[in-house]
Amino acid sequence: MILARILLAALSLTFAVSASVTNDLPRFEEIYKLLRENMPVSASDLDKAAVKGIVRQLQPQALLDSGAASTTSSNATGVVKTRIFENAFVYFDIASVNDRVADKIADTYREIAATNKTKIKGVVIDLRFADGYDYPAAAKTADDFLNNEQPLLDWGTGSARATKKRNAISVPLAILVNHETSGAAEALAAVLRDTNAGLLIGGATAGHASVYKSFPLTSGENLRIATAQIKIAGKQSLSAPLKPDIAVDVPADDEKAWMSDPYKVLHKPETTKAPEADSISDEGTSNAPIRRRINEAELVRQQKEGVDPEEDLATEHPKGKTDEPPVLSDPVLLRGLDLLKGLSVVQQARQP
Repeated sequence: MILARILLAALSLTFAVSASVTNDLPRFEEIYKLLRENMPVSASDLDKAAVKGIVRQLQPQALLDSGAASTTSSNATGVVKTRIFENAFVYFDIASVNDRVADKIADTYREIAATNKTKIKGVVIDLRFADGYDYPAAAKTADDFLNNEQPLLDWGTGSARATKKRNAISVPLAILVNHETSGAAEALAAVLRDTNAGLLIGGATAGHASVYKSFPLTSGENLRIATAQIKIAGKQSLSAPLKPDIAVDVPADDEKAWMSDPYKVLHKPETTKAPEADSISDEGTSNAPIRRRINEAELVRQQKEGVDPEEDLATEHPKGKTDEPPVLSDPVLLRGLDLLKGLSVVQQARQP
C-alpha cells in the first residue's frame, strides 16, 4: 500500500509535468482506480506496470537495472581484447571504462610500438556495448591521445583537463559505438571526437551519460537517478545520444557475434539450384569448378609420361588450400579500418 502511494505521487508529478504541455491528460488516481476496479488484474501487477511506466517516461534521468549490471560486463582491466590488424592497426575492445583502462591502453600501445616490425598507422577503440560510470577514468583515457592542455570533462562534482605531453598516441583514431554505448564510455567517445582525436563509427549511442546516484531496492535491483549532467570541454552537455560521424546500421545480435569473431561469416549468400546437365553450356553455368581444357597433343604427352590428367588437375588446384588471408566480416570494424588507412595516407603525405 505504501509503494502504491509513492507511485501515485510520483506518477501524478510526471503526468502533471506532461499535462502542462499537452493539457489533455487525465488524473493518474482516476485511471488507477478505474483499472483496479474494472480490469482483471491484481494490485501487485498494476503496481509493477506503474513502476515500468514511470521509469520508461523518465529515462535516462531514471534507470532501473539489476544489482550486478555495473560489474558483469567488465573484467579486471576493462579491456577485453587487444588485436593487431594488418600488422599496422591496433584494436582495443573495452567492455567498461574504469580506472585501469587508460594505463592499460597506454602501456599496451607502447609495448606494441616497441616490438612491432611495422610502424603503427592507426588505433581502433571499440566501445560497442561498453558502459561504466567512472567519468574521471574516461577523461584520463582520452588524455592518452592528446598532447596539449585543454578542458575535457565536467561531471558536476569535479572536472578534468588534458595534460601537456610529448608521448601521446597521435596516430589516426577510430571509435566504434552503438546504441548500447553508455555512461563513461559515451563520455569518452564524445571527448575524443570533440578534441578532434578521432571519429565515431557505428550507431547512435544510448544517451545515458549522466552522474547517477544508485539506490538498492528490495527486489535486488538498483534505481539509478541522474543527479548531474556531463559537460564536454566545459560547454555542451551530453543530454542526448551521440550521432556517429559515419553511420553503419548493424543488428545487435550480429554485432555481438562479430565482436567475438570479426572473421565469422554470419550470412551466407543464397545459392541457386544447379541447372540440368543438358542445359550446361561449354562455358559452364554450374557451381562446379571450371576445368582446364586439354587438347589432343597435351593428352598424348601426358599418356607418354604416365601422368593422370585428373591428378594433374588436382595438383594445379589443390582442394581446400588457399593463400588468401582471412576476410573480415564485421562491417563497422571494416569501415573503421578503411578510415584509418585513408587518414594514415593523408597524414604521411603531409609529413615533410
